[in-house]
Amino acid sequence: MDAFLDAIPAWLLFILIVGGSVGLAWAGTVLLRRRTTAPTDEKHNEVAGFIFATVGVIYAVLLAFTVIIVLEQHLAAESAVSQEAAALITVVHDTSSFPEPARGQVHDQLRAYAQFVINDEWRTIDEGTLEREESRGALAAINTMWSIYRSLPPGQVDPHTTDSLDNLSAQRAIRLQSNVAALPEVLWFGLLFGGVVAICFCLVLHMKNVQLHAALTALLTGLIATSLWMIVLINHPFAGDLHVSTDAFRHAIYVIDSLPR
Repeated sequence: MDAFLDAIPAWLLFILIVGGSVGLAWAGTVLLRRRTTAPTDEKHNEVAGFIFATVGVIYAVLLAFTVIIVLEQHLAAESAVSQEAAALITVVHDTSSFPEPARGQVHDQLRAYAQFVINDEWRTIDEGTLEREESRGALAAINTMWSIYRSLPPGQVDPHTTDSLDNLSAQRAIRLQSNVAALPEVLWFGLLFGGVVAICFCLVLHMKNVQLHAALTALLTGLIATSLWMIVLINHPFAGDLHVSTDAFRHAIYVIDSLPR
């Protein structure tokens, strides 16, 4: 389901989720009011309104908590990408003192690594099917760099340079792990069920003006649906129209290409 939703453009997803929910809420309110009679108990709205206020507060807290979770996950993914690209640039600068041809070989492998992440691995992440064979190119580039390091005399490779390559491998692992969806299925159930309950209480309340009642119900439904739409868009940081940008890796490639060869 996540892969299906991520493949839909954001504007179309907005129409389906928000537009569809608003239309159903409006039509459902009007249809229900036509098929039911007005309550004779004057305290009907007071009791229903009190319960609706309680439900609304609980659902608002749940919705706000969920938005914060997925937003933090998205920001963490952006940070992981920036940190990995920064680690890559650090390796570039640390190996600038290597003798030729080792220096050129390391820089070629770093550039190949960045290109693979952008052209292949990012696409694989976007599809939600990160398989081991899809990331062999990046792993091979890192392994080749380690082989070059080991081939140099001990005096030409200081511990700081080795630590930089270690850091690049660690940041890569963090980036791959940050693609995990932030919300478990049980939380999705709570969001959808809570939204339906909140909207149902709108239908229980009674107003003399049917069209105004339908409009207010539709507005509340639209607000809830818009929040859910935003959660869907940023729940997978590397997928959909709002995925994390590859600009950090493109900048790393620019730095590599700007060095004298």
